[in-house]
Parts: sequence; C-alpha cells; structure tokens
Amino acid sequence: RKFYSPENSGIYMSILLRPRMPAENAVLITTAAAAAVAVAAENLSGKKTEIKWVNDVLTDNKKVCGILTEAALDVESGALSYAVLGIGVNVYQPQGGFPEDIKNKAGALCDTKQPGLKNRLAAEIITRFFGYYSSLTEKTYLNSYRARCIVPGKKITLLSGSEEIPALALGIDDDCRLLVKYEGGKEEYLSSGEISIRL
Repeated sequence: RKFYSPENSGIYMSILLRPRMPAENAVLITTAAAAAVAVAAENLSGKKTEIKWVNDVLTDNKKVCGILTEAALDVESGALSYAVLGIGVNVYQPQGGFPEDIKNKAGALCDTKQPGLKNRLAAEIITRFFGYYSSLTEKTYLNSYRARCIVPGKKITLLSGSEEIPALALGIDDDCRLLVKYEGGKEEYLSSGEISIRL
C-alpha cells in the first residue's frame, strides 16, 4: 500500500506497542486509533470527521487519514508479541495538489497552514489513543467510533484478493467487527478486510 506523504504536508508516525491480548483482538488497536484521530482532528480543525470501517478517517467525503496495524504473533501463547501502529494524516494539501490517481479520494484536514498545528494534532492523537489503549478491553472509545462510522446501512463491496463480493453492512458489534449480509442471505462478522461503499 502507498500513502502519499510529501514533506511539510502531514503527520506520519509509528507507535510500538506491547499488547497483552489474543491476536483476534488486534482490531481494537486499529479502531481505537481511528477514534482517537477522528476526535482529535475534529477538535483542532473544526471539521466533522467520519470513519470508514475499519481504519480510514474522512472529512468532506475524502480520506484524510490511513491507519495500519502490523503485529507479530507469539506462537506458543497465541497472543500478540508486539504491534506497530502506523498513522498517516493529511493535514494540509500538498504543494501542487494530490496526484491524478488519488485526487478524487484524498483530502486534507485544513485549508490553510497554522503555526504548530501538526505538533498539537500529533500530541492530541497520541494522548487520546493511549487513554483508550490503557483500558482497551473496556472499549471506552466505542461510542465515538460508532457515532462516526458511515458504513452501517450501506451497500458495500468486500475486496478479497481479486474477488469483489457485494454485501449489506448491518452494524458494528461490541468487538468492532462489521456484521455483513451477503446477497444469498448469509450473515458474517468481519474483523479485518477492505471494503468500498457502493454509491
């Protein structure tokens, strides 16, 4: 995956974590980070934010933040050995605009540069994330995440390799899994994956 990150336009950071949790709970890290970014971005930009499950933060229907969690598994215990949380935020429009292939999908949080904004935003994202992370299994961030998630109720396409599977998104459960209903009527909980919203 590529994330367009020219100099002086955004925040690009990685956080090393040592979570003590089973691998299937890794989605909690990603969704907590999305909620932290969304709330922090709203507070500092004044713009409404939305979340596209699992890990994209949007403003004005354009992606302004991508989040990726990579983890190593302890084979003996089945728990996570460590996780690296990567967060990229488009704070400002890059000079010359976004490349042609992403300009209709990518956006920026702010229209004009503000002194110290990137530092303040990074600090608030980290502070909020670690506030959520300190009680991750209690899911104190879940209401913020659900309130901003635009996927439930929408027709979506699940992207699995080269396969595209149409479905209806029904909701987000208490483990941050997406409940989907396929065209044949079968329902399934997804804890990871990539989706697109069908317009």
